[in-house]
Amino acid sequence: MTDLNNKYTFLFLTLLFCIIGTMGWSQNLQLKVVGDAEKGYNVNVYNGKQILLQNTEEFSLHMANLDLSENISIPAWKGAKWTGDTNKLTMSRDTYVSELDLNLTIHVTYEIVNKNIIKKSIDLFQSGMPSLYYSIEETAKPAVTPLKYLTFEHDNFPGGFVHEMFPSAGFVTPDNLVVGFLMDAGYKNQYTRTTRRRFNGHGGGFVGMRRLPDPALVSVATVAERENGQNYIKQTFGEMYNLDAGKEVSLKINPDFKKVGTVDIEHKEANYAINYKSNEQSGIEFITAMKDQKVYSLSFLSKGTAPIAVKLFRIKNGKKTVELEHGVKYIDRFPIKENEWTLFKGSVLVPYIENDSVSLFIGAQSSDHCNLQIKELQIVEHYPQKQPYNKLNMGEKATKTTYIFVEPWKNHHDFVISSQSRLAEGKGFKGSQIEKMLYANFNMLTWITSVNDFSPFNVPNMNYAPDMYNRDSFFSIVSSYNKELNLSIWEKWANTQTPEGGIATIITPYMGSIEVKDNEATIQWLIWAMMNKRRFGVTLPKEKIDKAVDYVLKQFDEDGDGICESRFTLSQIDIIDYQPKTNRLAVNQGMLAIALRTIKELGYDISDAYVEKAEQEYRNFYDVERKHILFDRNYPEIMSLTDLEPEFFSLWLFDRPILTDEMVSNQLDRVPMLNKVPNSPHPEFGTTAPICFRLTNDEKGYSYLSSDYQPFGEFGESNYADGSRDGMYYNGGSWMRAEYCAYAVGQRHGWKKAKAYMENRAWAEINLNPNWPYSKEFIPTKWTTTDSWWPSTRGLCWNVFILMADEVAGLRTPDMDPDYEKQ
Repeated sequence: MTDLNNKYTFLFLTLLFCIIGTMGWSQNLQLKVVGDAEKGYNVNVYNGKQILLQNTEEFSLHMANLDLSENISIPAWKGAKWTGDTNKLTMSRDTYVSELDLNLTIHVTYEIVNKNIIKKSIDLFQSGMPSLYYSIEETAKPAVTPLKYLTFEHDNFPGGFVHEMFPSAGFVTPDNLVVGFLMDAGYKNQYTRTTRRRFNGHGGGFVGMRRLPDPALVSVATVAERENGQNYIKQTFGEMYNLDAGKEVSLKINPDFKKVGTVDIEHKEANYAINYKSNEQSGIEFITAMKDQKVYSLSFLSKGTAPIAVKLFRIKNGKKTVELEHGVKYIDRFPIKENEWTLFKGSVLVPYIENDSVSLFIGAQSSDHCNLQIKELQIVEHYPQKQPYNKLNMGEKATKTTYIFVEPWKNHHDFVISSQSRLAEGKGFKGSQIEKMLYANFNMLTWITSVNDFSPFNVPNMNYAPDMYNRDSFFSIVSSYNKELNLSIWEKWANTQTPEGGIATIITPYMGSIEVKDNEATIQWLIWAMMNKRRFGVTLPKEKIDKAVDYVLKQFDEDGDGICESRFTLSQIDIIDYQPKTNRLAVNQGMLAIALRTIKELGYDISDAYVEKAEQEYRNFYDVERKHILFDRNYPEIMSLTDLEPEFFSLWLFDRPILTDEMVSNQLDRVPMLNKVPNSPHPEFGTTAPICFRLTNDEKGYSYLSSDYQPFGEFGESNYADGSRDGMYYNGGSWMRAEYCAYAVGQRHGWKKAKAYMENRAWAEINLNPNWPYSKEFIPTKWTTTDSWWPSTRGLCWNVFILMADEVAGLRTPDMDPDYEKQ
């Protein structure tokens, strides 16, 4: 094993680079109190002598008792007194709320974090009633009319509410500064970014909710408001749209529809009969009257002989582009009955979509010679009742934290990067640029569970919302030293434990889930338990741990011979199950070894010989002649970077190798590095590697999987037949977490190219697609234009796990995390 003699040198250089970068953007931010004791005090923000924000208040507060019978507003709050200086100051006021017979104490604190960032906190406290609802609006007003407004996804935002993958907005001043506005994580600021729930009836997909929390979390002055001299960026916390209250307006259904596929359609008003003649996606399609930044409900009654597909798409210049994200989505097989009408109903939040049109498809995905009937098709536009839903409980302080950053304006690409890195800096996080960006993304995907449950909840990315998957939350949360997050979400998963001891795969708010299977979820939960015990000294729930240990041993090695057998892969490549159980997979064998060593540390009677046998069986997957680990013994030409994941776990958790230096180096040497780019840190190497591929004996040395040689059964036969998905998803997609961790393993084993590959892969995540400078679920390794990249992959949370990879590689230390506390 090669010793990392120079790890502290690299750590020093990384920190030095971060410091120099910050100094290069330096401003001279100052805080100035304006007002007097009679009218109240608020704060303006300056850059040197130049005023940037000239606010008229600190926030507006709306309150209600829990039955909503009393509603009270405190508009334009200002402090009654203040203390502090130009770098940190606090305003406060005690208010008697007569409608609730309640004393309310409020403090507002501004603090300059560094020369680019200001942190603002609003603290609310009451000790007079068990609980009350509240919402807060923070309105920042530019001192001079901006050149333009921008958001995370749009370079020139026209105004209205901002519902995007990352809650960030800003404006550009006439002298070319950008002033950006960020916020703390949702579990701290008590918001959620969920707009939908799982659909009922086992039909799959999502529908929008009837109670929409925080739709206007961020909003910007509209063009009309700007023309009237109103300029602002607003952050609103704790506001819910109630779609079952307020006004509704029915929209006219477009009588001009288009047939999709081979169908006959009979229609009268909003009633349609569809008869199918071929086994293809077929049905009826309309251009709807849906517009940007509004909320709608779509409903109809249906019956027939096939499940229904319902889809909404954006239409730009007459061409269909992407599916709408925030409402009806992925509904391919909504179950209906042949002789009984079934109601379909779901809300749709339409964010800013650049004034695109919206099309509606209703039909069947693949049903030969079936028939469907649709009646009472209706789309209504909502003007919903707005209600507060955040809770201020007796004797508990509630805090809202936001951030302002200021730096020279360059371009939108750099604004997107700064929105992420400045948030991390504002929260006290230290690290490289990619580490800051991933940390910020992780925070913005960790919010509250629901409007009735303020416990933390972590989602993979906005495409998966509102679902929390075990492996995603495990890799995401365990990357942080935040005690509250680690314990609360671990306990959430503990509550999914079945009577047999298994831990569920998914938790989805507002609906149930029955997905519990012998994948890696229960092993990860035990690893997480061990980490929580090490890091925080907690006492673990013995009964639950006992049951989980028993479940793992029975499910994966029932005969105790040290050989893993499972119906599922114990890694992320979960696109096939095995009936009966299989022992063909290298990663499964390695994860059994990790599970046994974890169980042993948790205090259970696991012999050293048993662990060593499991580890040897993992090593036995290394083929000496082929010089790589066999992903699947039945497909010896296929390799996967996930096969080094158990080795990473062993180095990370137990600081000991299982594989030899030769095994690891040979494995990594056989992985093709693709997407070479001249301006990457190491242009002689590629920037991304396929997670799964086939080795070949030709000059190229590799190929993507095909329908006739792939280990994924029907999935592979259907998706890998014509080469259209080469380089995509699990046919050669580049998954940062698995790839980066494999290189960290190489670093520990003395593989000379490890650091260069890590640096190139970090560069690729930010720069390979200049329009997407943020985390992705995967990066394609074969593409001609970035337009082919899947929008659904943007912002994957678990890539923050590279923080642990950098610790394993000696490139960062735990105390760089603001939540780290030495035990």
